[in-house]
Amino acid sequence: MIRGALVTLALAVSLGPFVVLVVNSVRPSDAFLASGAGFIPSEITFDHYRAVFGGDGDTLRFLWNSVVVTAATTVLALLLGAPAAYALARLKLPFRLSIVFALAFLIVRFYPKITIALPYYLIMRDLGWLDTHLAVILAHVSITVPFVVWLMLGFLEELPREIEQSAMMDGCGAWGRFVWVVLPLSAPALGAAAVLTAFTSWNEFLMASTVATNSAKTLPVRISAFITDKGILWGNMAAMGSVIVVPVALFALATQRYLVRGLTAGAVKG
Repeated sequence: MIRGALVTLALAVSLGPFVVLVVNSVRPSDAFLASGAGFIPSEITFDHYRAVFGGDGDTLRFLWNSVVVTAATTVLALLLGAPAAYALARLKLPFRLSIVFALAFLIVRFYPKITIALPYYLIMRDLGWLDTHLAVILAHVSITVPFVVWLMLGFLEELPREIEQSAMMDGCGAWGRFVWVVLPLSAPALGAAAVLTAFTSWNEFLMASTVATNSAKTLPVRISAFITDKGILWGNMAAMGSVIVVPVALFALATQRYLVRGLTAGAVKG
């Protein structure tokens, strides 16, 4: 009984904001500021969705930008983060340099990104990369690679070295061991890293809004356009928010078992 109540409470807290978002996306515009308006709108309208997807078709373009940026960020973060984690887990560096490097990745992961927004903007401007997919992707890679390194590092440190030693006796080099032995065994951790990296990139707003002014805008950046000098378009904002959340929610449901396996794989070894 208590367990069921706690689960119900957790679901209400987790899903409550999304339910409110969806309800507001079908609420008429004049009902947002009406006094005494209840939670359930007396009238349902899809005008906000038509406004978001109609007209010049910018929403579909921004959706495509989000897909491109998220996919490229995920692939690059794994290509860079997994070998780095393997090197930190296996190389015997003097003076505990491996710990220093690992802490450096941790610091990069957690310092406020707003502190580098302006320098990054200036760098992209000087390179002529402003408002390009590449500028947004590089920003997201810098955010997600440290996370991939730390997630993979915890798993690789628990991976038995005897497996690699057997491959060494068969003449397999370091790169061959990593590609043909370590990566297949690290599939759960790689899957979890890929899923969480994709979530981070899909939802990121600050760095994308800094360097993407028009052509390379992603969906989170597009939402801010509904805050105008004439007021906030609450209905359009709610409709766009629903559009952003639904693909992530479906992706989370499809990959939840891989995510759980990856996050718990290192904890059950040894």
